[in-house]
Amino acid sequence: MNTAIAIASVNPAIERLLVVDRNRPGSVHRLARSETLAGGKGVNVARVLASLATDPPVTPVAHPTPHLFGFAGGPTGRLLRDLLDTEKLDADLVTTRGATRVNEVLVDLADPDGATVYNATGAEVDKTELDALDKAFDRAIRNTQALVCTGSLPPGAPDDLYARWIEAAPDPVLTVLDAHGPALAAGIRACPDVVKVNAEELAAVSDAGRSTLATARAWRERGTECVIVTDGPRPTLALTPDGTYEVTAPDVPTRSAVGSGDAFCAGLVHSLVTAADRGWGRHLRVAAACGASNAASLTAGLSSDLPARSLYDLVTVCRVDG
Repeated sequence: MNTAIAIASVNPAIERLLVVDRNRPGSVHRLARSETLAGGKGVNVARVLASLATDPPVTPVAHPTPHLFGFAGGPTGRLLRDLLDTEKLDADLVTTRGATRVNEVLVDLADPDGATVYNATGAEVDKTELDALDKAFDRAIRNTQALVCTGSLPPGAPDDLYARWIEAAPDPVLTVLDAHGPALAAGIRACPDVVKVNAEELAAVSDAGRSTLATARAWRERGTECVIVTDGPRPTLALTPDGTYEVTAPDVPTRSAVGSGDAFCAGLVHSLVTAADRGWGRHLRVAAACGASNAASLTAGLSSDLPARSLYDLVTVCRVDG
């Protein structure tokens, strides 16, 4: 059985990876490695889903196909399309007058946990381009089992863009939100099935005087099925229909943690779509194995040396209700 997963990529990027043996600000460096990749959170999710289709951590009952929809413009937009084609990632991209942004990731091999990321804002989009994007969404949502709304919004896009798409997704399409700031605040009101945030993002939208845990519980009470809160190297907290879990990823030799949250999201969606009845403990284990595998890779995506299947049994999932 084939399935499709629609992934919003409304503010994609060309990602320039720069690797140095040791970063010395103010000095001239000779790069140990450099790469140019298609980037942005949606692209990162799609890349991991494509990898899981050929090398899943546990045997799935289906092989989901990622489908990106979003924007691309200018010379960098043409490069983005070429890079996606090279990776065989399916994409329906609306052409914009503004150019696709370029992000820089500096990885210091002497301190791989401390990668430096320079994210550009992105070009402003107008109403005509947004209307065309809504049509791309309509095409994507017709034949999909899941909708993943992830990443920043470009200037000109309304804060409730993700919220509108989540509300428009027909049952039984799984809806997943991984955003921050106003897009998160608006999106949560649409009651997506799953919300994945980090602790800092959750704190930023929590009401004054309310703890982040209380905020996560309130989201579940309003209709969101699962709220997942990552916290860097610390255990992940997951509030699910099966109970509350603490998830600890296995220790891996970190090469770059950039994109690990996206890999976690991809693993979670893959498990929910391919084995919905296996329980949240299993879904969280797959997700954490993917996040750890990404950390063992210099580029965003699963490590070939430490694939998710090799880490699945090393993930600790503990129920912590109460």
